[in-house]
Amino acid sequence: MTLETADLLAIAGIVLGSTLAVVSGALAWLRADIADLSGSLRATGAKVDALIQVVLAGASARDSKANSPRTGRAGPAQLGRSPERIE
Repeated sequence: MTLETADLLAIAGIVLGSTLAVVSGALAWLRADIADLSGSLRATGAKVDALIQVVLAGASARDSKANSPRTGRAGPAQLGRSPERIE
């Protein structure tokens, strides 16, 4: 082995070792970040589910109230159609 080959192998080992350390550190950081993001997404998904349930329950309540027969006081639209209109 010549001096040039030994130098090139030493440089390659240093560069590859450093590159491996940097890449593995970056991957560990990304993995931790993804784990935090996954927990955050679960919490956000639960909030979205709760909001959807509230909206659907409100829409259902409005529909059932609109479709129920009206008893009691008459609204302004019903007063105009009353047969007992005062003139």
